[in-house]
Amino acid sequence: MKVPVSLLKLIKENRRFLIVSHINPDGDAAGSVIALAMGLKKLGKSVYALCKDPVPHIYRFLPGSDLIKSRVPSSKFDAVLLLDCNSFKRTGFKELQAEAIGVIDHHLTAGKDPWRVNFLDPDVSATAELVYALLKALRVPIDKKMALNLYTAIFTDTGGFRYSNTNVKTLEIASELMKKGVNAWEISKEVYESYPYKRQKLLILVLATLEKRGRIASVTVTRNMYKKTNTTAEDTEDFVNHARKIKGVEVGILFRETGKNKYKISLRSKGSIDVANVAKGFGGGGHASAAGLTVDGTLKEVKSRVFKAVRKAIKE
Repeated sequence: MKVPVSLLKLIKENRRFLIVSHINPDGDAAGSVIALAMGLKKLGKSVYALCKDPVPHIYRFLPGSDLIKSRVPSSKFDAVLLLDCNSFKRTGFKELQAEAIGVIDHHLTAGKDPWRVNFLDPDVSATAELVYALLKALRVPIDKKMALNLYTAIFTDTGGFRYSNTNVKTLEIASELMKKGVNAWEISKEVYESYPYKRQKLLILVLATLEKRGRIASVTVTRNMYKKTNTTAEDTEDFVNHARKIKGVEVGILFRETGKNKYKISLRSKGSIDVANVAKGFGGGGHASAAGLTVDGTLKEVKSRVFKAVRKAIKE
């Protein structure tokens, strides 16, 4: 992947940077933000890392996770870098401003604004791959802490190198990062073998809602379930994949209640169905194999609308 000259110029010509990612940061968002923040600091830049929501507990083991703050600083910045998202709306902040804006993302976007620089590639497995390429282009030495963040970002966005977005380049980069001292088993253990007990109690309740309709399966999380298990939305990461794992199912759906008659829906495809197109029909977006959207209505109404849209995509 070729790093845009305009992005390199933006970084070289500015000193004060705000790095921000999307709400509810996942492993790719957290790891990418931290690694880039560390890299820019090595160049002598002033950097402030920001996410609306705190880094999930599952990723607190990442060195530098405390660099990410949740409050917008009063100071002004020369440039804002959006990571793993392509609009300010996805960050959850309305008051972000800067003279220059750079977008580094592996999600497709239609934005062509003259005031921003885009480094976009939907063919890479994770935004971390783009950050890795940027750091190399800037000739920033990648140390063990930065490597651990980048590896974790790629590892989580590929489902432990199991998903269809894993390719030769992905594994080559992972190999280079391991040469920096990354221990693959330690990261796997932190991400997939260290769930809190309450999360597993929540999973029991969620799996009880498992429903299969032809080549579609779904699970549901309600606010009452959180209350019963003392959990939060943070504890539902990867739940949608339990629906997708069923033999004969092409699309897995997670319905997550966020308020009265409000639901956030996660869609996961095994590859043959483009769920990003389904999400776009509701104002959402994402990748062909992983997308998200929000829908208002009762659970019955929301399920009916989403299942209908997915069935249509399967028939097409």
